Amino acid sequence: MSQLLAPLKQMTAARVPLAAAAIRYWWLGLLLATLLPACTYDSAEELLSKTPPAPACDTLAVTFAASVAPLLQQRCVSCHNPTLRNGDVNLTTYAQVQRVAADGRLVGVITHAAGYPAMPQGGPKLSDCEIARIRSWVRQGAPNN
Repeated sequence: MSQLLAPLKQMTAARVPLAAAAIRYWWLGLLLATLLPACTYDSAEELLSKTPPAPACDTLAVTFAASVAPLLQQRCVSCHNPTLRNGDVNLTTYAQVQRVAADGRLVGVITHAAGYPAMPQGGPKLSDCEIARIRSWVRQGAPNN
């Protein structure tokens, strides 16, 4: 009987180290496959910075009421209102904003385009995202939404 089992024992002994190695490499592969995609930082500065990455700028869901009007109220209306009307521009109502959007002045001044005064005057330029949102709204036809 032992003679019958001898070849089986030899085959089993040869397979055990191979199977154990395959299992070890499978676990190593699984570990690398789960850890490598988690590396999302492009530089050491980004990895070590304490501020989280900025959220993406949504320019698809831009509305006058939710996106444009609050931004203008925060950054523009202090100078462009019925009392001051700097540059003969009042940005307190949709109709008045739509007028400067339609003639190109709104985008011209916030992008600091040639031939337009840079706005906000005496303040920091609007962020790229804020400009992109206003530009998107104007390209949609400056709807009252």
